[in-house]
Amino acid sequence: MIKKLEEIYLKLLELSKSPKKEYNSKEDLWSLIEQEIDIIQTEFSSYKQELESSTLLIESQLEEISRLYEEISTLFEISKIVASNIETKQILMPILSTLKKAINFKCGIINIDFEGSYSEAIGECPSNLESLVSQIDDDVDIIFKEKCEKLNNESIIYKTISTASNKKMGFILVSGKESGPIFTAGDKKIIESAAQQIGSSIEREIALKEEIERERLNQQIEIARNIQFNFFPKTFPNDENFDSYGESIPAIHVGGDYFDVFMKNDSLYGIVADVSGKGLPASLIMSSLRSAFKSLLESTNGDLLKTVTSLNKMLAYDVGDDKFVTAVFVKLTRDGGLEVINAGHDPLYIVKDKISKINSTSTPIGMFEFMEFEIQKTKLEKNTLIFAYTDGIPEARNINGEEYDFERLERLLSKVYILSAKDIVDNVEKDVFKFSQGALQHDDMTLLAIKYLG
Repeated sequence: MIKKLEEIYLKLLELSKSPKKEYNSKEDLWSLIEQEIDIIQTEFSSYKQELESSTLLIESQLEEISRLYEEISTLFEISKIVASNIETKQILMPILSTLKKAINFKCGIINIDFEGSYSEAIGECPSNLESLVSQIDDDVDIIFKEKCEKLNNESIIYKTISTASNKKMGFILVSGKESGPIFTAGDKKIIESAAQQIGSSIEREIALKEEIERERLNQQIEIARNIQFNFFPKTFPNDENFDSYGESIPAIHVGGDYFDVFMKNDSLYGIVADVSGKGLPASLIMSSLRSAFKSLLESTNGDLLKTVTSLNKMLAYDVGDDKFVTAVFVKLTRDGGLEVINAGHDPLYIVKDKISKINSTSTPIGMFEFMEFEIQKTKLEKNTLIFAYTDGIPEARNINGEEYDFERLERLLSKVYILSAKDIVDNVEKDVFKFSQGALQHDDMTLLAIKYLG
C-alpha cells in the first residue's frame, strides 16, 4: 500500500514541480500527497482564470478586428463608387446604400449644394428633419449625439461636406440605430470618411469642368487667333515706288493691335491701330475696325479725312464708353505726297538723314462721336522711311522692369532706315527681344515699315 502511495506522490511532484520531502510513516506520506494536491488545484484554478481572461481579450480583439475590417470594406466600397462616377450627383444614393448596410441606420440623407441644391434620402425619415437641419449653425462641422430630443430621442450623426478650401458644399445626416441603442465612434469615423470622399468628388468635378471649359476657350481663342492673323495682310505693296512690310505679335493668344497696308486708286494706304484692352473683346473691335476702314475708304473714294471721320462716328456708336482706338492713318502717293492722321497714337517716324515725328493732333477714335481730325501733309524725298508701331515696342520691358523706350528705338531706326522694309522690321523685333531677354510682355507689339523709293 505504501509503495502505491509513493508512486502517486512522485507523479504529483512531477506536476507541481515541487521538491521531494522526507516522511517517516504512511500518515506523513498521505499528508504530503494532500499538500501537493492543494498546490496543483491552486495552480489549476489560477490558470483557468488566466485562460478565461485571455479568451475574453481574444474575443474582444477579434470583434475589434472584425469591426475594423467592416469599416475598411465600407470605405473601400465608397472609394470604388466615387472613382467610377464623374458626376457627384450619381454617387449619392449608392453611398447611402453602402452606409446603411455598414451602420444600419433608420434614416439617412445626403445633401449637396453644387450647381443647385440636390438631395438623396434612404429609410424612414422624420417629417421634421428638414426643420432640424435648417437650425444647424453653418459653422458646425459635426454633431454626434446619443439622443436628439427633436428626433424622438434618436441617436444622430451630422457631418458637413466640405472642399479642401473648407467651403461647405452640403452634409450627411443619419439618425436612429436599428441594431444597438446608439451610433458608435466607428460609425462616426465611416460618416466622416464618406463626407470627405464626396467633397473630393465635388472638387474633382469642378476641376474637370474648369479644364473642359478652359480647353473649349482655348479652342475658341485659337480659332479667333487664326481669324485675326487672316486679317493681317499676306502680301505687301512692293514696286518701283513703294516697299512695305509689317508684323504683329500679340502679348496673349489674341491681341487688340491691328495694321494693314494696301494699294487703292494708285496710292498706298497704311494703318496701325491699338484697341484699348487685350484679348477677345479688343480683338472683336479690331476686326470691326478693319472691315469698316476698307469699306468706308471705298465709299469716300480714297479720301482719308472723310474715311477717318466716318470711322470715328461708327466706332463711337458701337464700342461703348469704355473702349477706344488709338490709330495712325497714312496715305502715300507715287510722287511722295504724304497725308497722316494721328489719332491719339504714338509718334509716326519719318526717317531720312534725320528723324522727324508726326505727333498726335486729336483724341483716339471712338471716344467722341463728333470729332474733327487734322490731316498733316508733307512731301517725302527718295528712300525715306515711314515707321509706325504700337506702344508695345517702346514699353517692352526687360527682367529688371526697364522699358525699351523711344530713344533706343530712334537710335536703331537712324541706323537701319537704309535697309528694306522687311529687314527694318526684323531688326527692330530682334533688338526688342534681345533687350527684353525673355521677360513676359504686357502688351501687343505691332510694326509697319513703309519705304518711299521715289
